[in-house]
Amino acid sequence: MDQPFLLTILVVLIGFCLAAFFITLEALFGELVEGITRSAEEKPGKAFWVGLVNMAFLAAIGIGLVGLAENSVFGIVLAVPGFLVGIFVAVGIVFGLAGMVRLIAGLVFPGKEGWKLQASGSGLVILACLVPYIGWFGLFPYLGLRGFGAFILYLMELYRAKRMRNQEESPA
Repeated sequence: MDQPFLLTILVVLIGFCLAAFFITLEALFGELVEGITRSAEEKPGKAFWVGLVNMAFLAAIGIGLVGLAENSVFGIVLAVPGFLVGIFVAVGIVFGLAGMVRLIAGLVFPGKEGWKLQASGSGLVILACLVPYIGWFGLFPYLGLRGFGAFILYLMELYRAKRMRNQEESPA
């Protein structure tokens, strides 16, 4: 078969898989995705900058620990925290992208709800990120960083709420 034809089929299949993935994340972790969406919508600039700073900081820590592990006697002791930092960043980006898909879908398709909203938003974001150069190196990193920042902001909001509940419950 022709090489560009196979590549086109592969891209379409990956697009459907990503749309199904975002729908599944919404179904399983709807409250988390909703909170991330709310954080990204209410504080777009702050979410982006928090995502950028934390991505740079956590990437430096993770890469540094894994790099040190290669040349150290304590390789596994240093590599495990480095990989855990990488896993945290990956999970944050995935949930952040799910929140950004939901945000964009709500803005573009206000009449839709449920899985149709998420599927429409996923398709739109996937196609927009497939635009050569601008989508690859502009839109996708922006959505990832803003989503990651919104993920961190929402985790901090949950932490503060839990801390306030604990302070109210415990007598001083």
